[in-house]
Amino acid sequence: MKPSGLIAPGAPLPPPHRAALVLLFALVAVLSLRQVGSIDTGFHLKAGEHLLSGGGWPRTDPFTFTINDHPYIDTSWGYQVVLALIQGRFDAPGLVLFHAALALAVFLVLYRTARLAPVDSTTLVTLFALGAVACEMRFEARPELASWLFLALTLHILHRRAVGLAASLPALAALHLVWANTHGLFVLGWGAIACFVIGDWIRQRRFDRHLMAWGLASVAVTLVNPYGWRGALFPFTLATRLRGENLFGQSIGEFVSPFDLGLSSQFPFYPRLPIHAFQLLAVLAVVALVPLLRRKRYECALVLIPFWALASMMIRNIPLLVVAGLAPLAWGAPLSGLMAAMRLRARTREIAARFAASAVALAAIVLGLRVYHDAYYIASRRADRFGVSWNHLILPIDAARYADKVGLDGPMLNHLNFGGYLMWARPQRVFIDGRLEVAGEEFYKDYQNVLANEGDMEACVARFGIEWIVFPYDTNPKLLGRLSKDARWRLAYADHLAAIFVRDGPLAGRFVDPALALEAGAPPPDDLLPGIGALPRVSRLTRWARGLVRVEEFPFDDFHRGLFHFFRGDLARAQRSFASAALASSGAYYEIYSDLGAVYYRQGRFAQAAGCYRVVLRDDPGNKVAKERLASMPAPPPGGPTR
Repeated sequence: MKPSGLIAPGAPLPPPHRAALVLLFALVAVLSLRQVGSIDTGFHLKAGEHLLSGGGWPRTDPFTFTINDHPYIDTSWGYQVVLALIQGRFDAPGLVLFHAALALAVFLVLYRTARLAPVDSTTLVTLFALGAVACEMRFEARPELASWLFLALTLHILHRRAVGLAASLPALAALHLVWANTHGLFVLGWGAIACFVIGDWIRQRRFDRHLMAWGLASVAVTLVNPYGWRGALFPFTLATRLRGENLFGQSIGEFVSPFDLGLSSQFPFYPRLPIHAFQLLAVLAVVALVPLLRRKRYECALVLIPFWALASMMIRNIPLLVVAGLAPLAWGAPLSGLMAAMRLRARTREIAARFAASAVALAAIVLGLRVYHDAYYIASRRADRFGVSWNHLILPIDAARYADKVGLDGPMLNHLNFGGYLMWARPQRVFIDGRLEVAGEEFYKDYQNVLANEGDMEACVARFGIEWIVFPYDTNPKLLGRLSKDARWRLAYADHLAAIFVRDGPLAGRFVDPALALEAGAPPPDDLLPGIGALPRVSRLTRWARGLVRVEEFPFDDFHRGLFHFFRGDLARAQRSFASAALASSGAYYEIYSDLGAVYYRQGRFAQAAGCYRVVLRDDPGNKVAKERLASMPAPPPGGPTR
């Protein structure tokens, strides 16, 4: 069959589309081979080790010293046991490869599902590319990848039955039994079954009693979990905490809608490509509803609507539209039909299909190379990195080793993002971690107040006997500045990510302010800074092309140490670090110049600050801070510097 026509189930795709599909699977593999950096991985490993050591299924929280009386329903215990076994045998490489295998399995099932009915080959590879890119932000060591696979398998069985093929309905119950003991999203399977039952009733005006029976069985088997009916209903309790008006929904980035990111000039970077891929898929899903309804594929339309809504609510749900919608989209919006409606000649349609397949294949190669060389992640300033190791840019690995080395074993106040890793990497219990369903809104609000207010901090120290604090200073600049000026706290450690302060007393006497040992020597001369002095900045095109052939590096250490000193008010050291970062990167990243300009501005070196802000505006013409600073600076004296 010609590339522009529909491909029958079981028939091979045309060679250009087959090659594109192979490259897309390779792209999924490259995107999912990502260093372990999820802040949740630590507590999953800790829970798995707790179960394997005979600790039993927890009823209250055993991993913190602050909320150990809070109820804890661990719906991910099965995943956690598997994770702990893999880590114990293969460490980080095993974790990365396991989750990469899950991601590949998901897309393999999605492909098999799409091929259950005639499909346009160009539409299929295009949707596959959009789906892979849209999902990639969630390719992490998290149990939701297992949920994607269970949902994809559930829908595959249901679609097989809907098109008249043999389908093992008892497998639905078996899947839900395992799913309910792996991750809390098993309720999505219930919703998918309901969509097919209702869709069949709309079409035939009768219920599929066999499907209904096994659907009810799939609900009933979820009661077989360590917590009984509480475990089966717990996802509904958790769902109330993810709403936009909820405290968690208002303060956690992954709960933000992909249609309302709330970006600002202060935080201009986000992964544009996956967000735009999702937005395009969301539009196509709306468009596909009409032809699906016209063909009486009611179950497909009913699946698209709720999963579209869930994915549109928050970024963490984006993959749900891909998993539930890829096959219905492939059937409901074939590009071949669009080209036929445009009255294009058959030869023209064939050439267009081949060109589209080649474009998808080329895009997969280019994107894969940029991911492999980390250029893709650095372009949106993400700390994700390609590889099979632990991610030192996200997890407090170095800080944990330091704490072990010097014997920091008293009660700590840790940042939420660090809690999961610290509870696993160290023997001590933590203050808080990412299990917000355990913390609850009240404790989470108290925790936020402790970080924000000196009075709440002192009350917390008195209540829990806090002896040290560890936190990421780039997201808590006010806390770093406040503690640096507070005689009751002494800086004990600082690296590219974390700062540790110890409470003044016998313990504090063992530490010398590590900032004194950081960044020795003079900063690079101003006239050597690319874009300000004689040296040119590396061009965007050169930087982009370089990401295809060699590993791209962001000057993470210098840049973050500059932030550390800037937040502490040490402008000389901040200038040295930012200038070193600009020189090491050949002036590639304008946010370095934005921060260096802020240092010069505070030092009263307005000519140098103006040069930095002009660099910023060349890359980001709408940057509000740069415009305001340039407008507020005094004019240079006649004959004075103009750069």
